[in-house]
Amino acid sequence: MPKKQVKGTTENLSMLNSKIEYIGFTLGEVPEFLKDFKELNYKIPKTYDETTYKVYKAIPVDKIDIMITPSNRLDELEKRYKYASPIFTYMKPETDDDLEKYAKFLKMINQTQIKDIEEIEIIQNKIKKTMPFTVKYPGNYKWQIYYSEHAKRYFMLASTEEMDNSPLFYLLKKKIQNEKKKIKDMIFVPISNEEYSEKILKKSEIADLENYLWFFTKTWPSIYEVTDENGKLSVQITGEATIYDDLSCNYNIKCVDKKEAQKVYKLIKALFILGYDEPDEFEFQTQIDKNGQLYFSYDGKQIEYDTLPDFMKEQAICRIKENIKTKVEIKNLEADIIDLKKHAEEKQEEYLKKERQIYTFLECKKTFLGKVKYFFKSKKVKKEQEIVKVSKDRLKGILNNDKQEEKEYDDNQSLNKMYTVEDIIKICKELNENTKKYKNLKLDIKALNNKIENLDRKIKNATQYLDEIEEHKKSIFEFWKFANKDEVKSLQEGEIEGNTTQENLKRIFDYDKDIEVFANEIDSKQRKMLNQSEFNATFAANFVLDGINILSKSTVVEKDEEKIKNILENLKVEYQANIEKIQEKDFDIFGNVNEDKTKLKLLNNNTHREIEKDKFKILNVNLDTELKDFIDKLIEIKDILKTEENKIQTPMDLYLYKASTEKLSTDGFEKFALTSKGALENVENTKNKTIYLYKINIPEGTNLIFYSNIIFFDNNNKTLPLGMDISQETLIDLDSYNLELLNSKEINTNVSSGIENKVRKIKIYEYEIKKKN
Repeated sequence: MPKKQVKGTTENLSMLNSKIEYIGFTLGEVPEFLKDFKELNYKIPKTYDETTYKVYKAIPVDKIDIMITPSNRLDELEKRYKYASPIFTYMKPETDDDLEKYAKFLKMINQTQIKDIEEIEIIQNKIKKTMPFTVKYPGNYKWQIYYSEHAKRYFMLASTEEMDNSPLFYLLKKKIQNEKKKIKDMIFVPISNEEYSEKILKKSEIADLENYLWFFTKTWPSIYEVTDENGKLSVQITGEATIYDDLSCNYNIKCVDKKEAQKVYKLIKALFILGYDEPDEFEFQTQIDKNGQLYFSYDGKQIEYDTLPDFMKEQAICRIKENIKTKVEIKNLEADIIDLKKHAEEKQEEYLKKERQIYTFLECKKTFLGKVKYFFKSKKVKKEQEIVKVSKDRLKGILNNDKQEEKEYDDNQSLNKMYTVEDIIKICKELNENTKKYKNLKLDIKALNNKIENLDRKIKNATQYLDEIEEHKKSIFEFWKFANKDEVKSLQEGEIEGNTTQENLKRIFDYDKDIEVFANEIDSKQRKMLNQSEFNATFAANFVLDGINILSKSTVVEKDEEKIKNILENLKVEYQANIEKIQEKDFDIFGNVNEDKTKLKLLNNNTHREIEKDKFKILNVNLDTELKDFIDKLIEIKDILKTEENKIQTPMDLYLYKASTEKLSTDGFEKFALTSKGALENVENTKNKTIYLYKINIPEGTNLIFYSNIIFFDNNNKTLPLGMDISQETLIDLDSYNLELLNSKEINTNVSSGIENKVRKIKIYEYEIKKKN
């Protein structure tokens, strides 16, 4: 059986020779330096995770032994290591027992592609110039390199069961080259099952940082110990953070020594404690600096470890002053409550006196003698004196105490006190308690005022009743007639109820929560409100919007016509490139039904049988199209869009985004995306270092056209799913609106490509939109 395998392998020698020659050894021979192998005595860790790498190192290739195991890479490490043998035992069959190993080795070479080895070499050469921004790099999982503490050497554990052993043969190639040229080349690789050395950060601190960063970014970071080619150790933290609205990007935090790492750790820990304990007071934002590193900001200002004491002092002073002001307000409110309570008591007493007078009258009117007796009683009591407010001296004393407290605070500040995180939390908690107390006192005052107003109405009602009684006491006969009436005027009047009228709650679009329902609602509405010509016009505008906007000008000059001509020529070039596919469509015979109903298509996991629209057909573009006819078609589309936009309004408040390398044009139609991330996808391949991102606040009821599913398909079979699965963009006529700039700012974002990273600047402009008169 082994001989049959060898014979089968030798038949492929012509195919193997090129690969063997590329790697640099002779078939059936073993380079002498590979035989210099010492036992590794690798100790298998009690617990390990083969899927996660914590340590990356640049290692000399001559310090890495290559071992091959017949076990699968997914087998237990103990089994894989137990049956592993040095590579030279696979390269030459010294005995019959070695023939099977040799055959497997040849099979491994045969299955490995040279292009895969070259790809590794390209990546490794790039790493020599710049360390991967996210530390890990494409294909990093293929490396299986371990460190033997006993032998003080690294070793690769390659499997004969792998279909791609390009890392093995890349390493072998480099080892052979180094030996021939007497050089010491290095490779940058992850080390399996290697724990943190804790030379820069302790494991407990690393675990803390993972939790802290998740709190701010809501994604788990990856924390690595990295050793570069110069043997310099660093800790690098990578992950993804939100930098604006829904826009997120990769970040990196690099600590090159223990001192720097402690600064990062203490800063993030301090901000975490403040943000976690006092979320209403401290909401920190994550941002990217000009070097692509993550930093934190508060109210638009960057916070660094060195400026942290000043930041905490500033926040402490601000809240202490606010606390003093709140306590002054509390004392004033407490004084007001004393007055109001006294006022309410006197009002209550006044009302009770009048109530007793009315009660006396009602009792007296029951008998003849009572009526006579009441008629001849004395006139009503004089009006009560006005309520005296709390004395000015007492209020003056309160204010003097507050001024003294402020003075004492200023004296303390002159000592240049430094505030800790504990101090700020204590200050915030006291402020929160006082703020809560202040709000409760305001509610108490409101309740007392309502009570007083209610008593005032009762007193007024009672006074009117008593006045009416007195009015009828001008003569005994008139009083007698009045007292015999059965009607008794109501003394009680309902309590004032708080204003229960609530403003209509507006729906504000939240992409993550609302997009599915929102997209279905919009698509359904557009299918009902728009006709086929409007669907087609919106679809076509997606490709010729610049031409439509040119024709929206009051005057079209020769330069503008040249631009339209270029648009037409580009369409003709595209038409020519796809002419074979276009000619395959037999529109004369089948019309729009050029595919049978049995052919199913998939749209967001939903099947349908609809046909995509043809822009060349809708625009009447072919190789013979004249410029005049094309302009007429653009004018027709423009007129349809002007009418169409008034039919569809957004059902809720939302934000729209547009990314561009140019300033925003406020003339004509413009396309905007529902998310900033979606908008930036349109310019992600630009080489410009600066991008403009425009955000517009769109109120409910604004006229918009949405690129929902119905815009892209002819729904003849009525099987098209509802939604916005092809595009999540909108079309808005900016001629109808004024844009008012609310604010502007600049942020940085990381743009990663492979192992490389570029920092791109984004200039953000936020606008409010208002309908023109």
